Amino acid sequence: MLGGNHSGVGAYINLAGAVKHQKFSRKNLAKNFKELMPKDEYAKNETKQLVDYLEVLTNMPEEVEKRDKIISLRTFYMKNE
Repeated sequence: MLGGNHSGVGAYINLAGAVKHQKFSRKNLAKNFKELMPKDEYAKNETKQLVDYLEVLTNMPEEVEKRDKIISLRTFYMKNE
């Protein structure tokens, strides 16, 4: 499996972590989703949305993720002062 198997974590979370920042094509994401995801972990009508989110993750620049974490931390500390 891409990214390894972390016990206690669902297959989708493992797949999402494996594709993050990797610039996979949508076709590749959909193929791996279909091959790797257990059918009982998602409803068939959710497939498009789940692959859409994988596409966001795979194309997200690392700088955006770092910026969002900093903003979240600032917001957290401002609320707790």
